Amino acid sequence: MKKVGMLVGVMWAVLALVGCEKEATLTQAGDINLAGCEVPAGLTPVQAEAVSCAPAQAESQTTAGTSTAASDESVINEALARDAFIFNQSEEVVEARRFAEGDLNGDGVSDKAVLFVLQATDGGNGYATHLAVFLKEGSGLTYADSLPVSGYGEGVQEFAVQGGMVVMKILVQGPGDATCCPSVEKNVSYVLHNGKLTEVAGKHE
Repeated sequence: MKKVGMLVGVMWAVLALVGCEKEATLTQAGDINLAGCEVPAGLTPVQAEAVSCAPAQAESQTTAGTSTAASDESVINEALARDAFIFNQSEEVVEARRFAEGDLNGDGVSDKAVLFVLQATDGGNGYATHLAVFLKEGSGLTYADSLPVSGYGEGVQEFAVQGGMVVMKILVQGPGDATCCPSVEKNVSYVLHNGKLTEVAGKHE
């Protein structure tokens, strides 16, 4: 009987030891698995290694990208609104905006050119097309310069950033052309020099 009691005691001791070892292998608060992800407390090693934090990281990257895009749009909106006020307190035709991207200052980073239309607010039908350029600095855009590129009765047909310049093809009025119908093509390029846009005129075709 004494031996039986001793055996029972040994069995309980072994079970208690096994239980302690199992508890010791469970994760604790703040533990990090091999994937670099923080895991909840109370998981087994297998469960802990199955925890993935990639979706959260992807969501964080998406949020950061969205925030940068929103910030860039705000910079552009503020600059164009300022130009509209300075240019005879005009109003921008927002839906007419056009964008082109490419390196404009030789730093190897893609910048942004924006073509936008300002129309008169005095009851007339006058309008002018303007060009604004924004340089990529750090994680966002910075306004550089802007100027008018075509006036009433003219129209920009092609617009791009090529070879460090903003290039465009503009239709201007020729002899006998009505205001509505310009027919002469003019190739024009603009470079950003010392922070200012400078026109490099092409020949008429």
